[in-house]
This record gives sequence, structure tokens and C-alpha cells, in this order.
Amino acid sequence: MKIVHVHHHYWPVVGGLERAIESIAKELVKLGHDVHVITSRFGAEGRPREEVVDNVYIHRVEALRLHFPDLTIPLKVPREVLEKADVIICWGQNSYFTYRVCKDAKRLIKPLAVYFIGVDYLKHHYNPFIRVFGFPYQKWITQKIAGLADVALTTNEYERKLLEDNYSVNAVVLPHGIDEGYLKLPNMAETFKSKYGIYGRIITYIGRIHPTKGLDLLLKAFAYVAREVPDTILVIAGKGDDKYLRRCLKIAKKVGVRDRLRILGYIGEEDKIALIDASDIIVLPTKHAGESFPLIVPEVLARGKNIIITSGSIASIWIRDLGIARVVEANHISIAKAIIEELGKSKEVINIRSYFNKYIYTWSQIANNLAEILQKLHTTISRH
Repeated sequence: MKIVHVHHHYWPVVGGLERAIESIAKELVKLGHDVHVITSRFGAEGRPREEVVDNVYIHRVEALRLHFPDLTIPLKVPREVLEKADVIICWGQNSYFTYRVCKDAKRLIKPLAVYFIGVDYLKHHYNPFIRVFGFPYQKWITQKIAGLADVALTTNEYERKLLEDNYSVNAVVLPHGIDEGYLKLPNMAETFKSKYGIYGRIITYIGRIHPTKGLDLLLKAFAYVAREVPDTILVIAGKGDDKYLRRCLKIAKKVGVRDRLRILGYIGEEDKIALIDASDIIVLPTKHAGESFPLIVPEVLARGKNIIITSGSIASIWIRDLGIARVVEANHISIAKAIIEELGKSKEVINIRSYFNKYIYTWSQIANNLAEILQKLHTTISRH
């Protein structure tokens, strides 16, 4: 099949959703499909408009942006790519870019699968301006794109139920996956410590550096932890908003833990696995209500480690329901208390066999399941 993915961002933009699209696209290629991506040029201004990366055809179009990534407006839709598609995957119902391109695809009577990510989360956004003005937009565009979907997909049961209750949409739950290296590589804790010269008890943040990700909360929490557990080090891996990172470093200096931080920036996948292996606790201190399926959760579970996540996001709800990670209130006191308690426990490696094929899937498995859904959709639409 010729499969076309649509989203306002794609590689080299770094992010959880962008990584999911890229990983699934590459796996679909391995299954023998002709895979294309229609995206904007934002975040890839130095790249060609048309290129092939890992045998995936990337089509970048000119677009306008009204401050927020979801308010990206395509100036031209590559109709010739849509016309030749057998099926189209529309990523993110909140994206106007996705809606606009997929609306044109629907006019061409193309089968559409829509991945709903972060359903109605702006209702609970920490910024009151976004709650008041963003949520009505989100409701409107979700209703619009729900009307286009031939198949609806979500990453978790909680959002599946939200779609059913709020939009009368019956969705299929298809979570995101992990790279096979998380299951196959040996423990690399000592390799990480030796390479980076980091020793002691390691508390880790891995993810995008952005105000919604709550790194400032973790730094304030770490000030309490550092006093209680003197040999702790806080490792931060990821890239993003430099202005926010500078603000966080000022906080670290103010609370007296700047010398206990190690800022790694972006690290490759093997180093990331090694960092997880070397860590005592991984913390996801998110303030992002729309955090739907953080990839770090199954990655950490796959390495047999524990993770702490803050409440208030979509992910925290289904994670708490499943009991696969510790969920705490999104404030620095609660985070600090949880870290100290976890550090005080005897080290116990999670038995990942009880999680595999229940909460942990590889991208290969997800792509196979998705391909079956898309093939059935294509066959059904073709017959009509």
C-alpha cells in the first residue's frame, strides 16, 4: 500500500509524537509499504522540500504559524501525493495542519485513519488563557476531524472512553512502542558512568526541555532530596527551550544544587538506555495536561526500572489505573517525598516479563497491527 502520514512536524523535529510517526513510518517501509509524510517546513528549514530518509518520502510544504504549533496553516496541499495514496494517517486531531490536509484527502475519497492524541486536554491546561480560548478551538477541531475519520485510533483506554462519551467516536486502542534495543541490550550502567564520569545515586530527567515539562518542579524537589541523601546527582538529558533551561539553572543555583546537576543535552538512543540503566529513579515531572503516552514510561519499564510521574496529565490517569508507575501530585514537596521514599527502598528490578505484550510493545509490533487495520480499511473503502 501507499501510506501517507500527515502532521505539522516530522524529523528532524524532536518530540514524542514526531518520534512515534518516524518509528512507525520506518517499520511500515520494512513491511514493504510505500511510505510518505506530508509535513510543514517548521523545524526543518535547512532541509530540502522533498527528500527520502530511511526510504520514507518526505514532502515539506510552506505554511504559516499562529504562534502555537497546532495553529500551523498549510499554504499549499500536495494534491498529487494524496491522489496516489491508498490510505492516509492523520496524526493529532488538535493540529489545523492535519485537519486541512486530511479534509482535502477526504474530498478525494481517500480512506482516513485518525490518531487522536491529547483529547480535550486544554480544558485542564495550567495556563488560564489557553484554557479559556484554546479549549473551544480544540472542541471545534476535534468534532471536525472526527467527522472525517474512517478509523479512529488512541494510545490508551482513557482517551478511547473520552472519544466515545464526548464525540460518539468508537476508537481502537493502539499504543506507541519502543525500540528493540530496550529489550535486547545488556545492562550498560557502568558504561554510562565511565563515559560521562557520573557516579553516586542518579536521579534522572529525560525529555524535551520546555516549561510544560516541569523541570523547574524537579529542581526545587531535588534541593530537598540533596539535603536528605548527600550522594545524589540529578542528570538532565534532552534539548528544547534554551531560555527555559537558563531559567531552570538559575533556580538550581538559588536552591543550592547547581553543582549537583549534570546537563547532557540530547543523547543518542544507546546512551539513553545506558542512562536509564545507571539511574536509581527516573522522574517525569510534567505539567502538560495533554501528555498522552510518554514514550519514556515503557522504555523505563523495559529496562526494569521505576519511574515517578506527576498527576494532572492524561498519561497519569491511565498509568495510575494500571499501577505501572508511581503517580504523585505536581508540586515539588510531593515529588521530593516520593524520590526520598523510593531511594530508601531496597533495589528491586522490575520483572519485565509481566509487562511485555501487556504494557510494552516494540515499534515492529505496533506497525504490524497498524498495517492490518489500514489494509482492512483500504479494502473496505475500495469495495464501496
